[in-house]
Amino acid sequence: MILTTIILAVAFVGAIFAVGYFNNKSIKQFVENEQKKTLLEIKKIQESETRKVVTPIQLQAYERLVLFLERMNPDNLVLRCYEPTMDSKLLKDVMVQNIRNEFEHNLSQQLYISNEAWALIKNAKEEMISTINTVFTKEEKTITPTGFAGKLFEQFAGKKNPLELAQEVLKEEIQKRFA
Repeated sequence: MILTTIILAVAFVGAIFAVGYFNNKSIKQFVENEQKKTLLEIKKIQESETRKVVTPIQLQAYERLVLFLERMNPDNLVLRCYEPTMDSKLLKDVMVQNIRNEFEHNLSQQLYISNEAWALIKNAKEEMISTINTVFTKEEKTITPTGFAGKLFEQFAGKKNPLELAQEVLKEEIQKRFA
């Protein structure tokens, strides 16, 4: 009888130990799973909050770069830079400086657009400056400011210029990102 009682007591203690061990393991897994769920929820909230801040900044970057390209357009550039008292060299210099200043002002926007789009914007800027300088150099001695502007317009008339190409890429990107 004592042996039976001892065996029953050992079995009972073993059963309690086993239940406690397996329950502890289950509780540990449950707690770990809950921690993982909580961390995922926190990460989703952080990403959502980040998007709420970054998305308007990205949108503003696209807007600013499209505006920069529009301001570099020869029609807009000449209207903005020309003054009646200017000679053609001064007009050329003011237009080139205007493009460079605006580009420098928008340098940080490259963080929010693709490398391809940024390369097209840089190319458009360089090509615009090069075209202005080339047109001026060809006609330097005889051209008036209005004649210079006219020759500049002719360079871009009827063909797709790099400004338009860069604008198209920016518009495509923004439609993909925010559609």
